[in-house]
Amino acid sequence: MGTRFDLLIIDQDRLKCQEAWNYINSELQRLDQLFNRFDSASETSKINREAIHAPVYPDREMWSILRSCQMYYEHTMGLFDITLNDFSKVLLNEKECTVFFLKKDISLDFGGYAKGYALLKIKGIIHKTGVKDCFVDFGNSSIMGIGHHPYGDAWKVSFENPYNQGVVLDEISLKDMALSISGNTPSYTGHIARPGSMKPVNEHKAIAVMLENPLDAEVLSTVFMIATNEEKKRISESFKIQYIAEYNL
Repeated sequence: MGTRFDLLIIDQDRLKCQEAWNYINSELQRLDQLFNRFDSASETSKINREAIHAPVYPDREMWSILRSCQMYYEHTMGLFDITLNDFSKVLLNEKECTVFFLKKDISLDFGGYAKGYALLKIKGIIHKTGVKDCFVDFGNSSIMGIGHHPYGDAWKVSFENPYNQGVVLDEISLKDMALSISGNTPSYTGHIARPGSMKPVNEHKAIAVMLENPLDAEVLSTVFMIATNEEKKRISESFKIQYIAEYNL
């Protein structure tokens, strides 16, 4: 998915750990093929290519994902938008289970969704294989701690200031929780924009959000980067947020 992936499993049963890793590795490759809009054979590319011309019948999983994205769009006052244009112009036909674009210049980009979805799948695999303690890290921005560290009652994550290396802004404890961090860095600024206006966020700031659901965390960390204070307050009412912090960098 275009970023580094780290997994630390703590268990005395080596075969169990290997089984969990094999399942997760296979699942990540499958999801990359599903979400990769640059791969002409992916489900995402097929929709982007064909949905402006005629209704497309996505597979069952992609249909569920699109409905999920519609829910997030509605619960975030339109700030979560996988089209970065106007998700309201994506017609999801509930009866036929088809997707159709109602205007040109619409395409799907799951960049603010895919890692959270992957963590949700990984969480299911971890529980299915019987692993009790593990730490999952997608590019130091999408993180999940299950169980606890061998030398503590939780997994501790330190967040450094990207504009002032070595300065720790926060230390967050994860125990059966997911953490997502969105923000700007010296080499990566303006990549988060408000849907519709496409006005980028250029401020030196970051948002950290912790919830039990890793997909909720992934979505909200990006949404809160562009939301006003009033919008944040209203959006928060729809989610079980355990911790949220905004950092001026």
